[in-house]
Amino acid sequence: MDYENLWLILGMALVTFLPRFLPVAFLSRREIPEKIKMGLEYIPVAILSAIVFPILFFDAEGAFGIQPHYLFSAMPVFGFAWKTKNLWGSVILGMLVYWGLGFVV
Repeated sequence: MDYENLWLILGMALVTFLPRFLPVAFLSRREIPEKIKMGLEYIPVAILSAIVFPILFFDAEGAFGIQPHYLFSAMPVFGFAWKTKNLWGSVILGMLVYWGLGFVV
């Protein structure tokens, strides 16, 4: 392996590690206000929504169009997530339903 690739890997490791480590290092000794904690609870749902909704409603070229295979996979997951409020369970259920529909369709 040449030095250029080594520096590239080390640089990627650094920019991946620092954004995760610095908040932990600076905020671990401080008390975070309750309102901020409540707001931070919505971040995983917002990120998941930002990933899922464009897939459901836009095709590969970026034109608006409902994707039926994805939409049929998402409907039971939305119901499950609404009832249980379980993020990981929703992700796993979504993968299972999507793969299951792949065998049927």
